[in-house]
Amino acid sequence: MRRAVKLDRINRKILTILQENARISNIELADRVALSPSACLQRVKALEEAGYILKYVMSVDLDKLFTHVMVYVEFTLERHKMDDFNRFERAIREIPEIVDCLWVSGRFDYISFVVCSSVSHFNDLCDDLLTRNLGIARINSNVVLDKPKWFGGYPLDQLEWKDGR
Repeated sequence: MRRAVKLDRINRKILTILQENARISNIELADRVALSPSACLQRVKALEEAGYILKYVMSVDLDKLFTHVMVYVEFTLERHKMDDFNRFERAIREIPEIVDCLWVSGRFDYISFVVCSSVSHFNDLCDDLLTRNLGIARINSNVVLDKPKWFGGYPLDQLEWKDGR
């Protein structure tokens, strides 16, 4: 069972700092939030146990390591019943090239971020999805040409915290 944790000023600062640098040492983190190392570690553990910290992630530079293509993909389903959404979502969770998938409002049902080794690989992935009987009516793809701004974390300081502070 997850413990409730108060999101006071210090816990918010801990979350912001960890999002910027998940590898920061506990000693440096404690210093930056003006706590003892043991008190800081206790707070981090409590934030983890409460589910505020989902996981720590390392990000690689794909451009330096791999030949690849990045594509934002819009999926429109034929029907809009919960069974159709559930079947589609179960299937895409199993496909590693689909890095994320969001159910959205608007002119299509889902938008996904896909990383493949080539355009041919991406085409094969789309063909496979269309032959799986997932109820996909349409797939629109938007190939990424450049990354002027890449995800670097959520704008925690610009969002309204749930407790209103």
